[in-house]
Amino acid sequence: MVYLARTQRGILLLLAFSVYSILVKGIPEWLIYLQMVLVICIIGSLFIKYIFEIKEGYLTYQIIFFGWPLYKKVIDPNQINGIKFKRVGWASKCAVIQVRKGINIRIFHFAPENVYIDLLDFAYKNDISIAKSKDYLLLER
Repeated sequence: MVYLARTQRGILLLLAFSVYSILVKGIPEWLIYLQMVLVICIIGSLFIKYIFEIKEGYLTYQIIFFGWPLYKKVIDPNQINGIKFKRVGWASKCAVIQVRKGINIRIFHFAPENVYIDLLDFAYKNDISIAKSKDYLLLER
């Protein structure tokens, strides 16, 4: 199944507006250019999309910017050390897939919400160790 996540648009727009609105007279010209580059980077990050896919024998994680893949990782079950399920924020769930080589993958704010159930089933089928925090167990109730 394919799961999709996007960047937090509201927070990024607020950040871009606040960075752009802080124009103070008398600041050096290079600082204004640095500020404009920062605003462009923040606005560009609005177009980042994350795709996570659970297949029968592997997981796929992609980061896409304007339709171009920036990062793609295909993970076999034997490359996974374990999966940690955590609570993030007040009422949000998160899963961290710990891989043997490379960067750990953080599954957070993906839609549909059953990504955690499917990831748990994938871990049981492929005999991957699972750790759940106390806070995550409270959210499961």
